[in-house]
Amino acid sequence: MSSQNDLAVEKEVLRAARELVEETAVSFTMDQLAAKAGVSRATIYRQLGGKKAILKRLVDEHGLDELDQPDAPSRILHAARKLFAEEGLLTPTMEQVAAEANVGVATVYRHFSDKFGLIRAFLQASHPYLPLEQADMSGDMRQDLLRLVETMVRFIVENQDMVRLSFSNAREWRDQFSNLRPFQERTLNRVASFLQSQIDAGQLHRCDPQQAATALLGMILSFGLIMPTFYNLPNPEPRETAVFITNLFLDGLNQS
Repeated sequence: MSSQNDLAVEKEVLRAARELVEETAVSFTMDQLAAKAGVSRATIYRQLGGKKAILKRLVDEHGLDELDQPDAPSRILHAARKLFAEEGLLTPTMEQVAAEANVGVATVYRHFSDKFGLIRAFLQASHPYLPLEQADMSGDMRQDLLRLVETMVRFIVENQDMVRLSFSNAREWRDQFSNLRPFQERTLNRVASFLQSQIDAGQLHRCDPQQAATALLGMILSFGLIMPTFYNLPNPEPRETAVFITNLFLDGLNQS
């Protein structure tokens, strides 16, 4: 009888521990565990050992392999990327993302709060770093623009599925999340600001920077996405393509 009682206590403690992991990751206390399981701390220590031993039991017996892996957010974002690429940005549920990442759904909510928080974090993580900060500038406009174009071509080539998704779903998720600006809109505005700074510095002929930025991004998208996708051409080599686009763009502007 005593043995059966001990097994019942262990089962209840492990159940309570698993629920606490779903709620708090591994930050729960032994007092919280004792209260949730309805047994004393002394009983838990006597039958199952300390917190580390209990977590190991959960990993070994309950398949909660995320307990000792601090990269749960990156795993969740990786899972979200896969599902978003397959089903669109708004279709996958938090439960689907959790299952794909092999974590509990409470873990997804704990790290990202809600679906909007997950999408926002995903878009921020997926957006390329554009070398447009003052610290990135060399003072040579052609070289600075070349670096920017190469960065964008390389990003598009490596993430064609997500770039296609962002454009095809842009209106839908802009309507759903009015305070979330699509990355292509942010990129356009940043490139336009860069071109305006070059106009102000006398490095570019005076023109409408928004139109010029639109033309530049159009060329980048044509080479990085449209030509491989719709014309079945091989993916461009980023550096060579960036040189061609940069020269064509600047020479065209300076002759206008």
